[in-house]
Formats: sequence, structure tokens, C-alpha cells
Amino acid sequence: MKQLFLLLCMALHALMLSAQENSFLYQQNKERINLTKTAMLVLGGWGVANIATGLIGNSTAGGEAKYFHQMNAVWGVVNLGIATASYFGNRKLNPGKYNWQESVQEQHKIEKIFLINGALDLAYMAGGLYLREHGKRKLIGTGHDRWKGYGNSFIMQGAFLLLFDGINFTLHHAHGKKLFQRFDELQLSVAPGGIGMVYSW
Repeated sequence: MKQLFLLLCMALHALMLSAQENSFLYQQNKERINLTKTAMLVLGGWGVANIATGLIGNSTAGGEAKYFHQMNAVWGVVNLGIATASYFGNRKLNPGKYNWQESVQEQHKIEKIFLINGALDLAYMAGGLYLREHGKRKLIGTGHDRWKGYGNSFIMQGAFLLLFDGINFTLHHAHGKKLFQRFDELQLSVAPGGIGMVYSW
């Protein structure tokens, strides 16, 4: 009778631990998804602003400024498209479907995405500097204004995206620390019946 009672207590304790871990993972994944959705709203807003100002500037400005606004409108379309697809993709995600391994993988994945994007942003800015300098060497009437305008647009867009990706990497990295700390507290234990995972209190 005592053994049965002990087994029941152990089973109840295991169920409570499992429920706590599932609740923790659910909250962590929900927060990660919400951070990404918020970021996409910001990126989408930036895209809309660039489309609006770019179209107006393209039709009202002249010379170098015209091409600057023209390229900003193109960037706006691209950014809005990426933001829309990512936002609605994240809306479909179920934060409760991830186990420990999948949660850690998703956390690493989102941080890596923003890091890689940050490197691309630097490349955009470098490309913009090249285009601008190339435009300065062109004779007036042979693409002089176009190259400079496009170059300035690449520099501005790259600078914004670098700030955007840097902030989002920092937010996700700080959020992920709780997950990784909790994961490190989990220990693999070898028992006669096989391998189990034990949480260290």
C-alpha cells in the first residue's frame, strides 16, 4: 500500500513538473512569436512610408532627389512584401506545438536571421557608397543623378535596416537567455529503464 501511494505521489509530481515545463515553453514561444510580429509591423510601416513618400517624390522632385525617392519606393514594396508574408506566417504558428529541442532551435534560428540580415545591411550600405561614388565620376547627362540618387537610397535603407535588425537581435537574444538558462538546468539521467530528463531545482 505504501509503495502504491509512493508511486502515485511520484507520478503526480512528474505530471506537475511536465505541466510547468509545458507552460514555460508555451509562454516563451508565444513571446518570441509576438516579438517577431511586432517587428514585422514596424518593417511594414516603414515600407508603406517609403512607398508613399517615394511615389510623391518621384513625381514632384527632379535630378538626384527624383531617383532617391524612386529607389525608396522600390525598397518600400520589397520591405512591405517581406513584412506581410512574415507577419501572417507567424500568426499561424501555434506556440504550444514546440518541445524543448524545437523551442531552442527556433530561438537560435530567429537570432541567426537577424544577425545575417545585419551583415546584409552593411553590404547594402557599402553598395550604396559605391553607386554614389560611381555617379560622381559620371558626366552630367550620362546617369550622374540616377547613380547618386540610387546610392543615397541604398545607404539610407541599409542604415535603417541595420538599426532595425540590431534592435531585434538584441530583444530576441535577451528573451532567449531565459530559455537557454532553463534548458541548461535540465539534466539527462540514466536509469535502469532508460534515459530520462530531470529538472534541477
